[in-house]
Amino acid sequence: MTRHSPAADRPSRAKPFDWMPVWLMMPCGIIMAGLLFYPIVRGITLSFFNTRLLRYNQGEFIGLANYWALGSDPAFWNSVAVTFIYGAATMVLTYCLGLGFALLLNREIPGRGFIRTLFIMPWAIPEVVAVLIFVWMLDAQYGVINYALVEAGILSAPVAWLTSAGLAMPALVLVTSWQQFPFAMLILLAGLQTIPDEQYEAAMVDGAGVFRRFIHVTLPGLRAVNVVLILILILNSFRKVTMIYAMTGGGPARSTETLSILTYNVAFQYQRIGYASAVGAVLLVILLVLSLAYFFLIVRRGETP
Repeated sequence: MTRHSPAADRPSRAKPFDWMPVWLMMPCGIIMAGLLFYPIVRGITLSFFNTRLLRYNQGEFIGLANYWALGSDPAFWNSVAVTFIYGAATMVLTYCLGLGFALLLNREIPGRGFIRTLFIMPWAIPEVVAVLIFVWMLDAQYGVINYALVEAGILSAPVAWLTSAGLAMPALVLVTSWQQFPFAMLILLAGLQTIPDEQYEAAMVDGAGVFRRFIHVTLPGLRAVNVVLILILILNSFRKVTMIYAMTGGGPARSTETLSILTYNVAFQYQRIGYASAVGAVLLVILLVLSLAYFFLIVRRGETP
């Protein structure tokens, strides 16, 4: 006969919370919070002041005057339109290039490892170096791209790619997509390698061709990867500064002046720190709204497995 222990009837005590990891991470957390949040808070605070670059601590508080001025500023609304056009075009082209090369490298082809390394090079090259190379290649007088197109009979005369308001944006989108498509390629290639071969074999047994297998097997298999990748590409395009400024500076005629470039130009060329901070704050709100809308429309609706 087993003896009943009174201790068995007592409720088990919860294990005390271990605070040691919290204390160990707190110094790093405080430093990261300062590095991340202080500039944001400081920038938003400056947007309520009329202050100049060299005396931004002596600015006059003007409330929402900078934001009201944005509403009637044609340059601001032009930058909003340019930002969305540039962001959408760059995202679509980057994704298409990344997916195309990922599908190619997912096949058993000779020298696949070497080709992967070769395709990663545009992403490894610093943006300024890549821009300088393409500025030379797109030059209207001695650029190799104009020379090749004229010799092939596609163009009758050299074209001023970067000084034409109608051609600067397409050229910028192409260069940006070339520089960042390896990132999309690596992410999509990793996603392709997680799709079981049995799904393709079952689709082939059912008589599905290459296009139907791509639509009904490949794209659904990349759904989780696409959710993250598309959001990253959109955010990167909206906050791109170095490549645009080094390539066109926002010109010609403001045709490539995104909100990020407008913020830089207003702050450091016109030295209007308060107004530039207001533009930056609006850009921050736009990115937050896009991220939240994307999350609730795509993620919360069950588009990810």
